[in-house]
Amino acid sequence: MAVQDTKMSASGKAAWHCITMPIGATATGQTALEVDEVTPGFNFEIVKVQVHATGVTATASVNVLIGSTTALTGAITPTAGNVVAGTLATSKAARRGRSTESIVVQYTTNGSGVITNGKVRVWIRPFPLNGEAMPLAGL
Repeated sequence: MAVQDTKMSASGKAAWHCITMPIGATATGQTALEVDEVTPGFNFEIVKVQVHATGVTATASVNVLIGSTTALTGAITPTAGNVVAGTLATSKAARRGRSTESIVVQYTTNGSGVITNGKVRVWIRPFPLNGEAMPLAGL
C-alpha cells in the first residue's frame, strides 16, 4: 500500500518540505527588495521560517511572503552566525497558498545595512492533509 500525503496527519512532520532560498550579499539602502521566489506547485502551508547569515552589518531584515501577503508577524532581523526563527502570522490564511502562488523572499537594509552569505529556509507542507477541510473561499 502506498503512502498518500493527503492521508498524513496535519500535525505530523513527515510531509514537510524545506526550501532553501539564498539571499547572498545584499546592497545597502534597499526596501522590500525581492531576491528569490519559488512556486511549490501544490496547495501549501508555511510551517516554519528561519534565516541564517555569516555576517550582518547595521540594520537589515528579511520578510517571507505568499504573493504579496506576509506570512510572518514581522520581518526577521538576522544576526551574524546565528539561525534566527521567524514568528508566523496567526492567521492561517496568511500562511497558506494555492498551487499557483509563489513564496517570495525580500530584504530591507538601511544606508549601511548589509547581509553576507544569507539564506532563508522555509518549511512547507501540503494542504489539506488528513482531517482538514478545504475552505470554500480562498484556497
